[in-house]
Amino acid sequence: MFYKTQITVDKIVNLIVSSVIKRQIRDIPYGCIMISEGVFQSFSEEDVKNAGIAFTYDAHGHPELGKISKSHIIDNLVEKKLKELGIKVKTRPVEVGYEVRCITPKSFDLEYCSMLGMGVYELYIKGVSGCMVCRDGNGKIIPLFLQDLQDPATGKIPPRIVNMKSQEVQFYMKHIMDYITLEDYEAAKAIVPNPEEFDFHKILKF
Repeated sequence: MFYKTQITVDKIVNLIVSSVIKRQIRDIPYGCIMISEGVFQSFSEEDVKNAGIAFTYDAHGHPELGKISKSHIIDNLVEKKLKELGIKVKTRPVEVGYEVRCITPKSFDLEYCSMLGMGVYELYIKGVSGCMVCRDGNGKIIPLFLQDLQDPATGKIPPRIVNMKSQEVQFYMKHIMDYITLEDYEAAKAIVPNPEEFDFHKILKF
């Protein structure tokens, strides 16, 4: 979502609060917020320090996210903000990680893995090596070479970013997500004195 503005801790927290307020307006006393751990890699050092987050870093300068509970960090910050605003909502942090890889495979998994396996064989008999096998957006099995992923200047592999302008993402934001916009200000004033601070479009500069 942050393709027009810098990711910060405050913006993440305010987006969550925006959803909470919208749910209260709609009289829905529950909800779920999902946050990719990748946002932590985008926080500036100053932002991390001001938020009281203590990272250790690996040899490549990446924060060692596996050593901390990201969900508890965000949850503590959100609870603090909700308390400041006088919003009484119970939150429960849940870290979703490797356990999702242990669920029973579905038909999609069977078909996907079978295609990858056959793709490996097809590339092998053609003499293609030194690559990974993947399936592109059109379902075609293709080789993926390391140099295709690396930043030529640094040699590092940059994070893959979701295309926020894609139809799928735009539909999700428009029809699934709950957040405060200009038309909610009057109703939101019964919950917070400054609803514009939690305006989804203003936070993200849409």
